[in-house]
Parts: sequence; C-alpha cells; structure tokens
Amino acid sequence: MSAPSVALVVALALLTADGVIELGFITSMVSYLHAGAPSGTLVVNTPPGTAPGQASTYEIKGKPLGMLVNQGHTSNGAAGSAIVLIGIVGALALYARAKLPGRPLTKFLYGAWMVFQVPTFLLTLSALGYTFAVTNKHRGQTIDQTVAYATQPGPYALDQWTPQNWFAAVLDQLDLADPAVAADLARHLRIMRGWQYNLILLFLVQLAETVLALVDWWAWRQNGGHQGHLQAAGPANEKHYVSQGDYNDGTNHGHGVNYSQLQYENQAYADESKNINQHGGYSNGANTQAQQYV
Repeated sequence: MSAPSVALVVALALLTADGVIELGFITSMVSYLHAGAPSGTLVVNTPPGTAPGQASTYEIKGKPLGMLVNQGHTSNGAAGSAIVLIGIVGALALYARAKLPGRPLTKFLYGAWMVFQVPTFLLTLSALGYTFAVTNKHRGQTIDQTVAYATQPGPYALDQWTPQNWFAAVLDQLDLADPAVAADLARHLRIMRGWQYNLILLFLVQLAETVLALVDWWAWRQNGGHQGHLQAAGPANEKHYVSQGDYNDGTNHGHGVNYSQLQYENQAYADESKNINQHGGYSNGANTQAQQYV
C-alpha cells in the first residue's frame, strides 16, 4: 500500500473546494450578464445639461457594446480543470494507487493525473495574470452620459469594459432611478470582484498541491511504486544477512552470516572436488580432506 501524505490530501481537498467556489462566482456572474444585468435596461436620472429639452430619465442597456468576457472564460476553465482533472481524478488515482497497486487502470489514472499537474497549474496562472491585466488596463474609464443619452435605449458604445469595471462605473457615475436595482448591482459587483481575487487563492493552493504531488510521486517512485510494488528493504541487488533466530534448523545462529553466500561457496567446493576426483588430480587423501572440508 502506498498512501499519500496528509499534506497532499489536505491540499487536494482545499483546491477542490476553492475551485467550486470560483466556479460558483463565475457562474453567478455569467447568469447575471445573460439575464441582461439585471433586466436588460437600466433607468437613469438624466443629469442637468445632458441634452436640449432632455427628459428626466433615460434608458441604457445593462451591458455595454464592448464587454470583455474572455478572462471569465479562462478563469472558468482553470476552476473546472482544478476540480475535475486534479481534484476528482486525483482522489481516484491516489485511492487506486493505495488499494490496487500495479493494476493497468491504476497506472493509467495516476499517470494521467501527474501529466495534468503542470498544465492545469499553468492554466490557473494564466487566468490570474490575464484577468488582472485586462481589468487594470480598463480601470478608471468614464461613461459619457451625453453619448449614452443620445444612443438610448441601445448599449453604450464607447470603450471596452470588463464586468467589474463597467458595473463599478455604473454605480459610481450614473444616478439610477431605482435604488433596489442599484443595490442588486452592488451585490453582483462584489461577486464579480470575488471571483477575480479568489484567483489569487486558487493559484496559491494549486501551487502547493502541485509541489506536494510531485514530491509524493518522487517518493513513490523511489520506493518502487512505478514497478507495481514497494521495496521494504532496499535495492534488489543488496545482500541480505540473516540474524540469530531467523532460522530454526540449528545450523546458523551466528550474527551477520550471509547464508546464501555460504551455500554458494559450499556448492562451488563440492563441484571442484567432484571434478578433481574425475580427473585424478589429487590423491585419495587429498580428496578425503576436500570432502571433509565440504
């Protein structure tokens, strides 16, 4: 049996749990965007001087024309890979390694899991870097309400926006007519920022899990696990010496006796003596002495 380390099991559980949290945050944001964020159209109180003969309110789509979502897809893929390829496959592979060593299915699962380690970690790292890079690039943008008023009720067409930056600008720069809608936007904005910053935790946990998995794999390999068994007493070519009490035939109770070597030497002397007798190389006395020695 080759049980994984406790640290690896804990890291695997934490990674799976955090991946589920990340996936939940992203799913909530995607559902919100697909629903129109929140109902397709936001009613905004028109600021003074926006347009001649302006109405008291105007409408703007909940999503701008240039919404950037690829960073969300990348993060979604990273979280899903951490859950399925590392968490679920890892649990099955480690269980099979401990309970069913040497089986073809065990070798396949464990080998596939180890192959997935570095690519999935790099995917998480890429999602982290990509999300923060694109969000920071578009931070601080403003909504031109003259343009928004003129293009109503269509989507806002200027600039490109991440979901976090767009809804932060809507809450900070637009006077929404319905306070309940503003509160709902604020709640979903916290969720959007949550999945962005949770990528940091996901990255750190997956880094620890990847290192622990590689260390565990190396220890397992050193113990002969890749050959379908575990070596309990060193290399196969190492001489094993018997100690007192290992045999009960009364012939070798000494400490440190190499029993296999003695058997080999006795057989060699016996073969040599037989060869000498056949060729008459020694006298009968010498043969007798050799036989007595044997």
